[in-house]
Amino acid sequence: MSAPTVPAAPAAPEVTPGPPRLAAADMAARLTAPFARGADRLPLVVRGTAVAPYDFQLHTAQFGVTPRPLYILQARQDVPAGTTVTLGVRGGPALSLPLADGLTAGTSVPLPDGTGILTGIQSGLAGPQEDWWRLTAFLGTMGRLLWAVGWERDHLRRQLTRTVAQRSVAHAYGAHLDRNGAGLGVVRAPGETDDAYRRRLTVARRWTLPTPAGLTAALNDAVGPLDGVADPLVLDDTDAELRRGLLPLRVAPLDLPPGQSVDLLGTIGTDLPRPPVEEVFHPGLLVALSPHAAESRPLPGTPDPLLVQSVVSAAIARLNLFASRSVVHAGYDPTAADARATGRAVLLSHDTIPASRIGALAHWSGFDLVTHRPDGLVYAECAPGELLGMETGDGTLPVDGTTTLSVRPLTPPPGSLVRWYLLRGGAGRGEFVGPAEGASVDFRGKAAGRIVVVAELRLAGLTASATRELVIRPVTVADNTAIGADGTLDPDPPSPMPPGEGLHPAFLVRHDDPAHAEYGTDAETHRMRREVAEHLDGLIALVPPATTGKLVVRRDLSATASPLAKEARELRLSHPGLPPGTLGALAHRAGFSYVRVAGGVVTVSQEHQDPVRVTAPGLFRDILPIGTTVPLTVTPSPAEIGAAGVLGWSTGDGAAALLTTAPGTMSVRGEHGGPAWVQAAYRVGDKTGPYQLTVRLRPELTGHTLPPATRSLIIQLLDDLRPLGVEVVTRLLPGGNP
Repeated sequence: MSAPTVPAAPAAPEVTPGPPRLAAADMAARLTAPFARGADRLPLVVRGTAVAPYDFQLHTAQFGVTPRPLYILQARQDVPAGTTVTLGVRGGPALSLPLADGLTAGTSVPLPDGTGILTGIQSGLAGPQEDWWRLTAFLGTMGRLLWAVGWERDHLRRQLTRTVAQRSVAHAYGAHLDRNGAGLGVVRAPGETDDAYRRRLTVARRWTLPTPAGLTAALNDAVGPLDGVADPLVLDDTDAELRRGLLPLRVAPLDLPPGQSVDLLGTIGTDLPRPPVEEVFHPGLLVALSPHAAESRPLPGTPDPLLVQSVVSAAIARLNLFASRSVVHAGYDPTAADARATGRAVLLSHDTIPASRIGALAHWSGFDLVTHRPDGLVYAECAPGELLGMETGDGTLPVDGTTTLSVRPLTPPPGSLVRWYLLRGGAGRGEFVGPAEGASVDFRGKAAGRIVVVAELRLAGLTASATRELVIRPVTVADNTAIGADGTLDPDPPSPMPPGEGLHPAFLVRHDDPAHAEYGTDAETHRMRREVAEHLDGLIALVPPATTGKLVVRRDLSATASPLAKEARELRLSHPGLPPGTLGALAHRAGFSYVRVAGGVVTVSQEHQDPVRVTAPGLFRDILPIGTTVPLTVTPSPAEIGAAGVLGWSTGDGAAALLTTAPGTMSVRGEHGGPAWVQAAYRVGDKTGPYQLTVRLRPELTGHTLPPATRSLIIQLLDDLRPLGVEVVTRLLPGGNP
């Protein structure tokens, strides 16, 4: 008797993963019960071209209110440009939603407010509509807000995926595909489509290109054994260590001609885009200009006193650094046709500086749009920022110290309520002394570290907030206790550098301040990492002037010293006039990454930082005027490094250019407005640089001299076989010329 046949289990249907959930849905899922009504949502079911019947009775029964839904249409896959979605609406005309630019997978658009019950969906796209679309109804105000906040996240998430995919020939398109081809040396033919070009690139990627191993094998096959050593040649493309220093720059115009405007990035023109407008505004949150920053001279018919938003007040304060006592002729004017209507712009001039120069300086100061008007005045506008300002002094206070925090304006609008909150994201701790309400509060620091303070003003339907970070510094560090830069107690010390990547001694600096420090008898104690020396200077500056004695600086130079001490990143400190705990607190305040107090000694160490510094001594606040050339300084200098490293310069972002203005002098020139950077890098050791190969004999052939004919053969083969753009270094081959 045969065994009964067991029917096979049905195959699981293939499930195509949908796009990421709406960011709004993710955020709504994390809200607590009090927000449930406002964040309630109803996913709709799409089948073919129909929307399954639904209603909002559950929401009404649960919360006692009839919802006013906002429908969100989300794309499950990339939707081509020019698509129009038609939605059937119960009891009314169909809704047509044109998508001129299409939609990328995961992104969404809202349907018009007040749309009724949906019954169907058509788009002309092939296949069931549920493969293309997802519909969600947000039933409360909180859901609407979450969608508005999360839309950018959904969009950026998809754009990030698309950007990463451009590295692949299979997914790149347009100009991105051309860049893939440029790397292979394959140029797109005129009129060639992406698909045809992609096929050619796929074939090109299968070509066998020169590699170090292939070059080595070819050379050794041609040369043959030398002195009985097979494969006598070695090719090495290991890059040398680079020690870098970076100088960020901002290239900006020196003057702004009449009739011209300049935006925040330095673009000059006559019809530049305006900054976005604010979503909410209240004139009661404007502040009066400080007479110390600018002189108020209102134009006839302009409201007086001159009031502005806090972002404008801050920009004028920065302008005061470049041109003290500028003149402000107009601020908040509700009848103005520009951003002065909400206090985000001013009209400027100066009694001694031409308007074209003041316009450029306003751009330097951070105004987002500056225009040199035909009447000779300068219009300067800021993008929307915090409506509410906050005064925090210098933003620091000691543990158990108290400071007063206040909002700007100090007298909020009548009927408003100001509440204060603390956000704890690290080791810092604090508390409000007294009620956490009102225009000002007292704040006490409780534990060292950073803490965020938020002031929130509510007035009818308006909510405005200001956020600031406070630094609470310790007064003392307990014995046998360590503290990190962020205030964390007993953290792990900084990590030593990986084996073989230690800093060359030529990059150490000598710290010598005999008036305030003594270093013992070993001269090596003076030598330390640059970042350690800079923080040591900061510590010396913090020691009270009346303190008796000098700072005692020691560096463990014994064979059993810690790895950080051997790397010159760790010091042992004491002071005859200061308790160890007090000295440890000052060292923490000076910025050392790690401070430990134990046995009367303060041990400080520092995280690894690039040991090279690049500066442009002729610049103020790293602003490089267009057309201006300034010399650059690198520390340590090539003379100090000597044979330990080879200096190279580079720049990027296109707004600046490097040029040599004198032997051994490198300068930078501003070409056009925008951000830029300059980098100085020392190549350390005898390794090659980028795009270089070194060819040499094996160690077994040390002392061997190549015959001229053999060396010439090697050079010719390298010239024929080396990859384009790669330099082959042959100075280590004995015999003949490099």
